Amino acid sequence: MRTSSLLLLVVGVLGCGDDGGGITPIDAPPDAPPDAPPDAPLVDAPPPPVGHHHYVIDRRLVPTNNSQARDYGLDLNGDQTVDNQLGMVFGTLSSLGIDVQVGTTRAIDTGAMITLVDLGADDLINAATATFALFDGANPMPLPCNGSSDVTCRRHLAGTGTFTAAATPVHPALPGAIVNGTLNAGPGLLAIELVVASSAPVAVTLLGARVRATTIAATGIGTLILAGAVSQTEIDTKVIPAMRDGFMASVTADCSALANPPGCGCATGSAGKSAIDLFDAPPKDCAISVDEVRTNALIQSLLAPDVTINGVMALSLGVSTTAVPAGYVAP
Repeated sequence: MRTSSLLLLVVGVLGCGDDGGGITPIDAPPDAPPDAPPDAPLVDAPPPPVGHHHYVIDRRLVPTNNSQARDYGLDLNGDQTVDNQLGMVFGTLSSLGIDVQVGTTRAIDTGAMITLVDLGADDLINAATATFALFDGANPMPLPCNGSSDVTCRRHLAGTGTFTAAATPVHPALPGAIVNGTLNAGPGLLAIELVVASSAPVAVTLLGARVRATTIAATGIGTLILAGAVSQTEIDTKVIPAMRDGFMASVTADCSALANPPGCGCATGSAGKSAIDLFDAPPKDCAISVDEVRTNALIQSLLAPDVTINGVMALSLGVSTTAVPAGYVAP
């Protein structure tokens, strides 16, 4: 029971992905001409440079089984084996009936997490030289949600949105090539965001990052695999502290007597009670520290590094995404 409860908690802080829902059609923005095609960026965005194609990621899928973990990962260290240890963890959680998609889906749908893609290639079928870069996006137009009562949002992800983009990506573009409609790029560095519980997205750097894209067109990218490895340092300094914050958010929501250990007034069967039972080490004080999470044996096992990239121990991760056209404006 302790293991199942812990896994339930881990998905709350690491779960990300998509709920599989379709894009809700929306009317053209007011400043678009009436005859603008539905996949045309807003007219107030300049066209991308010649030989470049601009997109925004509109979905991110997390593996729900080991087969998908292999499909969503890539070989990071040249041993002819797909590396996606964190994806395997997500697959295990899903096999227990735990939804691992909600966190990232909501962040993408509401514009809390905006990832822009610049694909440099003269041809989207065959290009001996191609580049791939990710940018953080901001200021989406149209706004993602139509007021506080809008539970679907995604208004900025219909292929007609514009976004403020930095002049340069966080890391240099990955070099690659497109052969018969498939892009392979890397290795290098990619900056991505992970949704950790109800916190803001946490920025991490993927080491040894590689990208594979198929079904590439000006109207969108059908499958885009982003893979790499999170360093042990970032696991310790970013992922685990965010997990702690997520656990404590559950405790605060589910436990009404935090001054009265060991029970702490936690509702029976709640995530808060499971968090207290699993992480609040003696002497219990109805609180969970970062060290209590970091030194937990099962947490250490789940987040143990599985690859070494350029001499750095890291935890492999691979996700599958899709992207739609976007217009970029300078800050």
